[in-house]
Amino acid sequence: MKLTRGQKTVRNLLLCALLAVLVYALLGFPPYTVRGMLDRVERRYLLSDLEPVLVERNAWRYSGDLLAHHATYLIARTGDTYVSTNFVRHGLEVRTEYWRAPNLGRGALCMGLNGTLYVAGDFAEAASASAEVTARRTTRVYDPETGEYQLTFGEQRTFAYSGEKASDALFTFYYREDDPDTWGVWGPGTGLEGAAYNWYSGYTKGDQSGGRGILHGDLPVKVTLYGTEDGVLNTLELSIDNYELYGWR
Repeated sequence: MKLTRGQKTVRNLLLCALLAVLVYALLGFPPYTVRGMLDRVERRYLLSDLEPVLVERNAWRYSGDLLAHHATYLIARTGDTYVSTNFVRHGLEVRTEYWRAPNLGRGALCMGLNGTLYVAGDFAEAASASAEVTARRTTRVYDPETGEYQLTFGEQRTFAYSGEKASDALFTFYYREDDPDTWGVWGPGTGLEGAAYNWYSGYTKGDQSGGRGILHGDLPVKVTLYGTEDGVLNTLELSIDNYELYGWR
C-alpha cells in the first residue's frame, strides 16, 4: 500500500515520538521541570505535596563543552517540613543532588548559595530578621601509619547580617564582600566566605607536597525574628555546611 505524503509525515512524527519516549526511558525518566524535580524528591524521601519556596538557576559552560550545564537549586516545603536540593542538567542528562546532599529540616531550614544565605520557615508574622553565623578554625591531620585523625580547633568569629524578607516563607541575607582581603586565611578583615573556604583544613601527616583538603564543617546559624513593634518573635538555631558558603554552589 502506497502512503500519501501526509501519511508519511504522520508516520515519521509517530516514529520520532516513539524514539523520544525510548530515549527518555533509557535516561531514567529525568526531571526537566521544577514540578518534576519536586516529584522526584517526594518519591525519594517519602514526602508529599511539596511546594517551592525558592527556585534559583545558574548556567555555565566548561572549555570544550558544546552544551551548557544548567543547575536548579530548590527549597520546598510540605507542612512544617522543609527540604533543599539541586539538579544539574547537561543536554538530556539530569544529575540529582550533584553539588550537595539534600537537607531536610523541621520548622525551618537554611541554604547558602552564591553569597546569599536563604532561610526558609513560617515568617508570616515576622517583619524583619537578623542572622549570626559562627565559623571556627578547624584543622584535621591524618596519620597514615596509625590510621587516626587529630582534630584541633582555633579561634572563632561570628558574622552578623540583616535580612530581607522575600516572602512569608523566606528571608535572604547577603554576605558576599567584594574586598579580596576578606578571603585572607586569618585576620581582622576576613569575611564569612573566606572563612568557610580557608578555615576548615585537612592534611596528611608526612605529606611533603603540603596538599590541603577542605573539610566539611557545620557552622551554627542563629536567626532572630522581629515583629512590627521591634520585639523578638522567635529565635531559630540552625546550621549550614561550609561548602555552601563559598563560590556558586
